[in-house]
Amino acid sequence: MPAALIVTILIAAVIAVAALLVLARRRSAAPAGLILDPEDPRFLAAKQQARASLPDFWAAHAAAAPGDSDFMVKFDLNHGRGLADRESIWADIVSLDDGAIQGRLANPPRNRDFREGDIVKIAPEAIDDWAFMRNGVAQGHFVTRVMIEVGPPAMAREAKQALGW
Repeated sequence: MPAALIVTILIAAVIAVAALLVLARRRSAAPAGLILDPEDPRFLAAKQQARASLPDFWAAHAAAAPGDSDFMVKFDLNHGRGLADRESIWADIVSLDDGAIQGRLANPPRNRDFREGDIVKIAPEAIDDWAFMRNGVAQGHFVTRVMIEVGPPAMAREAKQALGW
């Protein structure tokens, strides 16, 4: 197996674990991480679906209905920074003003220039996924859904429970 593929698989595992840890912190359940090949067509389709439905996410964020909370996006932290590797990470939405997105890093990044809790600018084209809770049920999470689908049944049950599915 080529070293680049191994690194990519490890990055995907870290991303999955980080996303699920963020949810576990919020939902008190602790689902385990799942590994997905970043070139898997299901993964790529999930990212495309998330990006295509971003207007729905922003509309829900703007409406801020009772029962809606934890608006987050998963994005490439290293996008536009001149770094060769990607770091897909979750961030809580802090503000959206005329297309300028700011988020608070929701988990510890690998990039040592940042820390969990840092407020960062997020380029719209760097977004890979989005999520929020509506009355205790996770919305979005397109990539997470694929990870759950391909993961072991016990992990899938835990993750679905944590997400209210």
